[in-house]
Amino acid sequence: MQAEDFHDQIRPGLIAHLPRLKRFADVVVGERAGATALLRRALNVMLAEQHRYRRDRALDAWAFAEIYATWLAEVSDAEDPEAQQSIAEGSLAALIGRDADWETVRFLAGLPVEHRLMLLLVYGEGFDYAEAGRVLDISADMIAARLIRISAAFADRLCAARRRKRTAGAEAVDRSNLS
Repeated sequence: MQAEDFHDQIRPGLIAHLPRLKRFADVVVGERAGATALLRRALNVMLAEQHRYRRDRALDAWAFAEIYATWLAEVSDAEDPEAQQSIAEGSLAALIGRDADWETVRFLAGLPVEHRLMLLLVYGEGFDYAEAGRVLDISADMIAARLIRISAAFADRLCAARRRKRTAGAEAVDRSNLS
């Protein structure tokens, strides 16, 4: 197969991965309209520079990395990079769906973008730590360590929420006994 023939196959491959690429862009940006615009810009770059794609790398992983790199370049050019990285709970809930648990949404909305992407890549997309690290340009060990910390923080948050509910329930029972 000629190199030109191989690279002509990138377009159909990207099209096949569009739903996954869209979900990734949604998590990066935090809302659908901005994510669609980011995805469009990143796809234009990928198609214009498809010669940079290497056969030894999965197309989806390369595309995720290109979307992330496009976003990082845009964020670094922004006047307020921190504002570009935050995500509103309502926007995230809309991305997750109607059945979203609000405690989970609040937790995820409070995470840095890179941490949300780690969760998506490893648990949502099934990437191993090494491939997720290549997408985010960090080491596999860093991915593993951060996922452990994220999981522990989430477990602590869920336990605290349950304690608050039990305490609130007990106080309601006590008040009803006083009546």
